[in-house]
Amino acid sequence: MNPPTYDSSIVHIDIANSTIESLGYYFPRRYYAQVVSVLSKMEFSAIAFDILFAQKVNMVDDSLMVASVREANRVYLPVAFSLENSRGKPFAKSKQAISFLDSTSWRLRANAENNFYFAGTTLLSWPDLVKASRGVGFISVRPDIDGVYRRVPLLIRYKGDYYPSMIMRLVCDYWKVSPDKISIDTKRQITLHDAIMQAGKKIDVSIPVDENGNMLINWIGGWGAMRHVGFIQLLDVAQDREEIAAYKDEYAGSIGLVGDVSTGISDTGPTPFENNFPLVGLHSNVLNTILTRQFLQSVPEFIMTLIEICIATCIAIFSMQYSSVKFTTASVMLVFIYLVTASLLFIYMGVIVEIVRPLMLGGFAVTAIVASRYITEEKEKEKLRSKFETYFPPSVVKQMIDNPNTLSTKPHKQEVTVMFSDIKSFTTYSSTKSPEEISATLNEYFGVMTEIVFKYGGTVDKFIGDGLMVFYGAPEPQSDHALRCVKAAIDMQRKCAELRAKWEPAGRLPLRIRIGINTGYVVVGDLGSTQRMEYTVLGSDVNLAQRLESNAPVGGILISESTYLLVKDFVRTKKLEPIHVKGLEKPIVVFEVLC
Repeated sequence: MNPPTYDSSIVHIDIANSTIESLGYYFPRRYYAQVVSVLSKMEFSAIAFDILFAQKVNMVDDSLMVASVREANRVYLPVAFSLENSRGKPFAKSKQAISFLDSTSWRLRANAENNFYFAGTTLLSWPDLVKASRGVGFISVRPDIDGVYRRVPLLIRYKGDYYPSMIMRLVCDYWKVSPDKISIDTKRQITLHDAIMQAGKKIDVSIPVDENGNMLINWIGGWGAMRHVGFIQLLDVAQDREEIAAYKDEYAGSIGLVGDVSTGISDTGPTPFENNFPLVGLHSNVLNTILTRQFLQSVPEFIMTLIEICIATCIAIFSMQYSSVKFTTASVMLVFIYLVTASLLFIYMGVIVEIVRPLMLGGFAVTAIVASRYITEEKEKEKLRSKFETYFPPSVVKQMIDNPNTLSTKPHKQEVTVMFSDIKSFTTYSSTKSPEEISATLNEYFGVMTEIVFKYGGTVDKFIGDGLMVFYGAPEPQSDHALRCVKAAIDMQRKCAELRAKWEPAGRLPLRIRIGINTGYVVVGDLGSTQRMEYTVLGSDVNLAQRLESNAPVGGILISESTYLLVKDFVRTKKLEPIHVKGLEKPIVVFEVLC
């Protein structure tokens, strides 16, 4: 937003370093009297002091200042109140001060109760001086929670009435608005009725304020953005009529704000434009905001609450509708749209929408949802990992979890090597054993067999009673799937020999298994119903592997010719007599792997 229009009739009268160097820090008050006189001759319409003259110092100089202020009849002086949140009696050491404040307070039309500040402890210039002035108003302000000055109260409650700020009293005199033409309405506005503009036109000026009566300052810019005249500069021309006439041509009708801006003063603070801004400039910015009627208005708290609820609702909807990436993108776009809307409202309508709080809310909501999703997804991944690890080797499971798109489970035709194994006479053995013994035996057996299958990168298709179905070459492509399968079968027979040597002396199962292996093109992928899917293989070559297992010698491995052709250079085999299998007319050429 471009800086607001600057009313060039507002002029700072600076007590700067040059003034202190010429006059000393505590210079006599006759110099103030001379400056007031000079400004009056230059036809300044109003002169406002941001300086408290709390005590008399020198009878002669004090008298000169009182006389000059009375003669000018355009000087406004400050009063400092502590701004209280609860009602109490204004306190001042001088009863004369309280009496004067009582007589200069305003009785206004307030349409409803409000939360304007109450006047507390008081500090006022000495009685003769304030009585000689055109008006007195408070200069007390509170910074925002971050210490930056952005707003000022225009009215505070004083006993049963109200007391205006120094700028508010000055403006009302400038526009000829008496207290009976000022109202405070329920829309959080202070309205000056029948304000007389320079062209003589009467208008109502409504000033938006917050619940405490604070007006947002539409800052002109930094300290250098305003017009300035040096205090010492005015003293230098005090006796020169021609110079005064020249200044009059330039400054007639202006409003002067006199303040100490010398190095080392304590009356400074941070503003949106500068960290160490002389606070007399705060009053000139307030004056400029009112005179140019370029008001800023903050969105009421209940509307901001509704906006925040809408933002939270949108983020919740995004979380239910979109994936993590789309959710994050949509949330960022929502924040971007909010920031753009807030900027446009500020630029074109002077409406200030909260930025930090909604962004913190949105950021917290997005972070919480993303974190929740991450935790949920990790739990789901862990469940999938646990499920897959019963079928696939850990390396394949990791790949499936980390890159689910790299391994396809869509049904397709592919060459694989299928293995079936079966325990000899297990039915007879199990008929004499308890369920617990049977379960313990099978669990131990399948545990070591599965470990061997995974060692060579195989996939456990299913457990069929005491039988095991395994295949190699999917889902992870393996150019040597036949050799892997045969090597696994050899290790399985060796492991069974070890288990048998351990179990038989203990009266357990005399473990002996048959293994059949075949290589061929099968349908592989997720197969089943909508209620239950299973990653498996189907086809005549699967059936042949099962037939080979039933014809295999006990403790042996029987492989088909297709498997033999792929492994003959790597393992020892013995050709057997062709066998007849169910479903095939021609005998099948088979080989036994020599373990």
